[in-house]
Amino acid sequence: MAAEDAFLADIARIAARTVPPERESLDEALAAALTVLESVPSTLRPADSEGLPGGLVRLPLLPTAILPDIHARPDFLEAAFNWTPPGAAACLACLLAEGRANMVVLGDLFHSEAEGAAQVWRMASMEYAGHWAERSVMDGEMSKALAGALIVLRATAAFPGSFFCLKGNHDNIANEEGRGDHPFYKYAREGAMASSWFLLTYGPETLAEYHRFELDLPLAVCGDRFVASHGEPAFALRPKDIIEYRRRPEVVEALIWTPNDGAARGSVEDGLAAFFADREPGTLWFGGHRPIEPGRRYMLRANGRYVQFHAPGHRRLVWLEPGRDPDPERDIVGIGGD
Repeated sequence: MAAEDAFLADIARIAARTVPPERESLDEALAAALTVLESVPSTLRPADSEGLPGGLVRLPLLPTAILPDIHARPDFLEAAFNWTPPGAAACLACLLAEGRANMVVLGDLFHSEAEGAAQVWRMASMEYAGHWAERSVMDGEMSKALAGALIVLRATAAFPGSFFCLKGNHDNIANEEGRGDHPFYKYAREGAMASSWFLLTYGPETLAEYHRFELDLPLAVCGDRFVASHGEPAFALRPKDIIEYRRRPEVVEALIWTPNDGAARGSVEDGLAAFFADREPGTLWFGGHRPIEPGRRYMLRANGRYVQFHAPGHRRLVWLEPGRDPDPERDIVGIGGD
């Protein structure tokens, strides 16, 4: 069996699980992914001033798939790896294995937010209030979230240099305040609940290693005529600002927490100009974070230069090919029956 076939079979099993992964399986996947994240060549992920992998990935000049926020949707990830891009003779996982494509996930692996999620979180909050004496609802929620996280961990190890997950504001299993992160709540106290459940289920060492993985995630990717990050940059950022993210909590916050209409005027345009001084016109910045309006495939912000395409009820990705300006009308495609 080819390596990509084994990978696809593995993630199919993971996506189909209805119980959380065993601690040993999660620990093993974390160790493998951390080894890759912490040894990325500086030609791909430029090192910061202390020699650590920086917050920016400079993608190889290859076709690139960008997935928006995951939010406990392992089926979305599975569909993406099995998807065959336009004009390709093989699925995306095969292209990644052969070094013929890039794949980027915009983070937010935890905390479901699709239809019905509010009711699930309200029910889980009652389990949390009871100190997890009963935990069946939260077990179901975390089974999906961890299935998605485990697929991302396996892909990070399986396709080094081709697959990248970026940090989102939900990627904070410790629910900490600081380093650009804030505790999260929306329908309930999702951040505190997920952290408490994780600690009870896997213990402090695994929680610490998973949080280390989150903190090691890059913040942005730069490809041919595009930049992508979890959210809209709150202020203009140069490549070196993002590279130094470990000592710049304001940069982390600026790329994962910006609300709609919360960015400074010109932040996207000035950021794109810093990345593409030689051919800035026609370049775009892609992001997720805030869901788009129902019935839309994408929304344009920042005078049409920032493309928001996170739609929780749909499976859509961006497929960008080098040598041509990105076009959201053409390049945002539905997969897996969407």
